[in-house]
This record gives sequence, C-alpha cells and structure tokens, in this order.
Amino acid sequence: MKVLIAGCGFVGERTADQLHAAGHEVIGLTHSPESAARLGVCKPWRVESCDISNRDAVLALAAGLDAAGVDGFIHCASSGRGGAEMYQSVYVDGMRHLVEAFPRAFPLYTSSTSVYPQTDGEIVDETSFSDPDRDTGRLLREAENIALAANGAVARLAGIYGPGRSFVLKNLLEGKAAIEGNHGQGRILNQIHADDAAAALVHLMTQRLAGIYNIVDDAQITQRQCLERLCIVFGLKLPGEREPDPNRKRGWSHKRVSNTKLHATGWTPRYASYFDALRDDPDLVSSILDLVHAGGEASVPRQPNILLIGLMGSGKTTVGRIVAQMIGFQIVDTDHLIVETAGKTIPEIFATEGEAGFRKRESAALRSLLGKRGCVIATGGGIITQPRNLSILRHLGYIVWLDADPERLARRTAMNNNRPLLNGEEDPKAKLERLLAERKPLYKSLADLRIKTAELTPQETAYGVMESARVFFARRQKLESVG
Repeated sequence: MKVLIAGCGFVGERTADQLHAAGHEVIGLTHSPESAARLGVCKPWRVESCDISNRDAVLALAAGLDAAGVDGFIHCASSGRGGAEMYQSVYVDGMRHLVEAFPRAFPLYTSSTSVYPQTDGEIVDETSFSDPDRDTGRLLREAENIALAANGAVARLAGIYGPGRSFVLKNLLEGKAAIEGNHGQGRILNQIHADDAAAALVHLMTQRLAGIYNIVDDAQITQRQCLERLCIVFGLKLPGEREPDPNRKRGWSHKRVSNTKLHATGWTPRYASYFDALRDDPDLVSSILDLVHAGGEASVPRQPNILLIGLMGSGKTTVGRIVAQMIGFQIVDTDHLIVETAGKTIPEIFATEGEAGFRKRESAALRSLLGKRGCVIATGGGIITQPRNLSILRHLGYIVWLDADPERLARRTAMNNNRPLLNGEEDPKAKLERLLAERKPLYKSLADLRIKTAELTPQETAYGVMESARVFFARRQKLESVG
C-alpha cells in the first residue's frame, strides 16, 4: 500500500515506522519544512511539508504525488494546545481537504475517547452516546463524520503514553497529581501505549476496516487504584483529593471505554495494561525519571537500598553479602537474576544472543527491582553502559562505586570462566584497562561514594559502605521531614 500520514508526532511517527517496516510505501506530512527536513534525515520513509488546513496546499500536494496512486491516508495531525479555532482548521478543515484531494484513498481519522461525555463510570462502546457539550468535542465529531461519510474509519484513542510521555507518572513524581472526584476514587483512566495505538492504526488501514473503533488497552482503572500502585512502586505518599477541573479542554468524564470491537478484528495490545508497560517497555520508566530530573521541579525519590557498581572482580558480590548481613538487608545480584530468568548461564547468553541480548536482559532485571526496599544490590560491571539504566539506578538507592586497579582485577578474574567479555585474543589486563577508561566517567558521575578497595579488606570496605549509606539516608530523611 501507499499510505499518506498527515501528522508525524508521537503516534504518527510510530505508525509510519510500522507501516514502512511491514513493506508499505509511506509519505509522512509535517506542518513546516523545518520539521520535515529534521525528520527526513533520520527516517527511511519520505517526508513532505504541508499545511493540511490550507486547501490549496493539500491539492498541490496531491497533484505532485499522483493522488490516484495513494491507497489510504491517516489524519493524526495535532492541534497543539489550541482551542476551538485550531480544532476547526486542523481537524475539520484538514480532514475535508484530504478527502477532497485523495478521493480514491481509504480515509482514517484519529479522534479521541473524550467524545464520550459519560460521568457515571459506565462501560461505553462505539454505539454509546457521543455528543460532547464542548466546542472542541463537537468539532472532533464533525471531523469523524467526514471520514465516515467517505466510507472510512475513525479511531477513538484513549490517553496516550509511552517513552517520554506519561502524565500520570510524571505528575505523581513532581507532586502535581491528585484524585479527582468520584467520592475519592477519581475518574477512570482509559489509556493506550503509543506503540499499541500505532499498531491499531496500521491494522485498521491495512485491513481497510471502516467504521468507528475504540483504541484502548484491556485494563481501565480508577485514578486511586493507579496512584496507589505507583506510590508503592516509587515509594511515595498517595496524593490528596481535589474537585474535577471544570476548565479541562475536553471536559471531565468518568467512563470505562470498551475495546471489544477492535479485539474482534484480530488486534491485541502488546501492553495489556499500563503496569505491564511499566514492567516491559525498556524505556518508559527511565524516560519519565529523566524528564523529572531535567525539569528540576522535584527531586527523584531514592529508595532505601544500597547499590554497588564497578568493574568485574571489584568485589561487589562479596562486599554486598557482608553489608547485607551487617544490616539485615536482602542481597540481590543482577547477574543471578538474569541467569534465573533466562534459564542459562551468562556465557550461554553471550553465545546465543550476543552482548546486546545480554544487555537487554540486564536492563529488564534492573526494572524488576522497582518497588524493592531493604536490599543490597550488586550490579554487573557494564550495567552503567546503557543510558536507560542510569535514572533507574539513581532511583533505586544509594550508589557506591568499588574502584580497583585493572592489574588486581585481572588476578581476581583469571580463574573465572564466567566472564565472556574477558574471553578472546585481547589480554585480560589490557581489556580491563580499556573498560575502566571507557566506564570511569559513568561510574564517577553516578556514584554517591567512591571507595578505592586496593588497601582494604572486604570487611573494611563493607563497613565503609554501611556507614556512608546510613549517614546519607539519615540526612535525606531529615531534609524530607523539614520539607
């Protein structure tokens, strides 16, 4: 198929990527030439600039593309933060112009589940009442009707989240979250991961499924239920309650959106629930933690754990066991978690999946520790090489870098056959020197404390770790109580 995608934002870009990966010809449209140029540099599919609210611009685009050759188009352009005027020009006028310019193409319009105005918590499907009382909602419905009148499809998307975007988690971490109305339970959250939203759009387009479809995951929960679980995972207090905001652009609603119709066509979400995505999306949690840290409005919470980082052979597991015994913590070794989950040894993982496969498993093992408290966590030497791991490491607790010179490390690891990175033609000492040179800036920037272990016994090192962690958490607790 040859598919035009009007709007290459959070969902549109993913949709284009998935269509292209499936072998379809994709033409992405952006509003400005500058954004088209930026996107065109990094994407394998064609990118053009076109203001779809301008009829002449759309007709000119169609003439240049040979409109008869376009099999379908997806309108997923955004109005930004504009109000009714922008909704009219981008959604209604834009949809009308695309249908006029590409009359042979299958039209797919991405709308929103906000068109359902229900406030009693009932289940709504595609046949439910959907006439919102706000101008923005009415304009969404007008754009929907244009697509339906052209024998096309309407995709009503629930709240979209994904790497770099999760208002629920970001607001909680920044102290902005609240439970809105509904007798202290808050409204029902209907959400969809951006990758699953894109997959649904690809499914509707390639199958040419006309009609209205709700795009939402399988696990709608109330604000209170969601925030309670998040607070357990991230060690935070449950936010308070507040009255619903009457000025929300698309209004306040409280309903459970059904995806039964879309499921019946053969679509299944990769992430059945928001919490499945928190566990399985490799970048979701870390990207939101990074946003909060970069925003500077709130400090990322630090859990009462102790993490040991450093090169292989630096004594992380040995020291970790001693520290755990001293203070009554549980000892956790990320390498052991990987082996248990994979059902094979680390050399076997490297042999069958390569270092890249091992690093994916290592990141997954680290994410599995979210919500853990009272642990001493001994990490793999290369865990800091994956950017997605850094913010999670910081969140998980107090970080100590056990620093030892490569010559000593080479002696310690000489008889250990469980170190795939030291296999090969390169001399182990030279390899360790190179790894230390590469990783030292990362260890240094991440660690709360650096201990040079050359002249220390494991017991002495463990005592230093324990005492420094005790002081760190005592000071942090004092600051938080004052705040």
